[in-house]
Amino acid sequence: MSDPLSGDKLLRRTLGILISVASFVSVAVLAWLVDQNIAKNPRTEDAQVRANVIGVATQVGGTITGIHVKDNQLVHKGDLLFEIDSRPYAAEAEKAKAQLALTELEIQAYQDQIAASEAQLKQSEAKAAYAVDYAKRVQALVGNLYVTVDKNQLAQTEALTATDKVSQDKAALERARNLLGNQGDVNVRRVAAQAALRDSELKLSYCKVYATCDGYVTNLQITPGAYAAVGEQIFSLVDKKIWYVLANFRETDLKRMRPGMSVDVYLMAESGNKLRGIVQGLPKAVVALNTPSNNAPGGEGILSRVSPTIDFILLAQRYPVRIVLDEPEGHSFRMGGTASVIVHTDSDIEEGVKVITRLQQVQDTEFVSPMGSAGRIPLNE
Repeated sequence: MSDPLSGDKLLRRTLGILISVASFVSVAVLAWLVDQNIAKNPRTEDAQVRANVIGVATQVGGTITGIHVKDNQLVHKGDLLFEIDSRPYAAEAEKAKAQLALTELEIQAYQDQIAASEAQLKQSEAKAAYAVDYAKRVQALVGNLYVTVDKNQLAQTEALTATDKVSQDKAALERARNLLGNQGDVNVRRVAAQAALRDSELKLSYCKVYATCDGYVTNLQITPGAYAAVGEQIFSLVDKKIWYVLANFRETDLKRMRPGMSVDVYLMAESGNKLRGIVQGLPKAVVALNTPSNNAPGGEGILSRVSPTIDFILLAQRYPVRIVLDEPEGHSFRMGGTASVIVHTDSDIEEGVKVITRLQQVQDTEFVSPMGSAGRIPLNE
């Protein structure tokens, strides 16, 4: 007679073996599926939110007299940001305006001088023609003893003097025309004075600095009274028109990526919220990992530098892939924020390229700062 306890032990042992085998098989299948998914859809947690940044700087130097924005403030295109002391530039504009008026008077004076020189030349030519003709008649009468030799010599001298006077008057007329400064239909004196006035008015307009795009004021750490040098960045303006993510992928992952592929983006600030992104492009160059120093020669220029995480093993180089966010600006969009991305290599690339084209289209009109208020003399153009 068989022992029922032995049968139960055998059944439990068999079930345990089957469960163990099933578990190992499930783990192996799951690991294979995960590996295939990772290989098909590259991902990384080494990514940062980025935006285009404008360094706000002055094109003229001077003391800051007024700041009309605050740090982290949202500004719109054309908003006045700050002002530079405009008094020296206003004086230069008035000086240039007066110089233009003086140039107009000089041009009129040269024109009058040309008219007088032309009249003088005509008179000299008439006198020279008479003197030459008279000298010829007198010379013809010398042989018949109708005139003396002295009178003939005097006539010849007067003819030569009159002829030289014509040459002098022609040179004076040419000099007067050159001083007028006409080249074809353009008077270069007037053009130079007009250009000086425009330059002074342009510099005067630079005393007021305006926002060139919609964005956020960042790193504002100055106050009125500070001196702003030419080209010195006072603060930054973060363009809010387009946001993107720079994701550092290993070079072995790039072979499966193409511009236009769809991307899932997760921001650390909102880890549960999935955002849609599109691969904008793949980089062609970064600074090599084995560069001796940051300042090493070799023509790196301003290439991206991605530092390795471990130095004592051979690492695949990482390349920053730009991913444009196809989402309206959110509260958590902050430049430098940490992000994770998953690239879907089986997505519709053509549709993604259309989305990228739409997102990167510049629909705004060109921004031109208002001109200075120096006043303008009507220009003859």
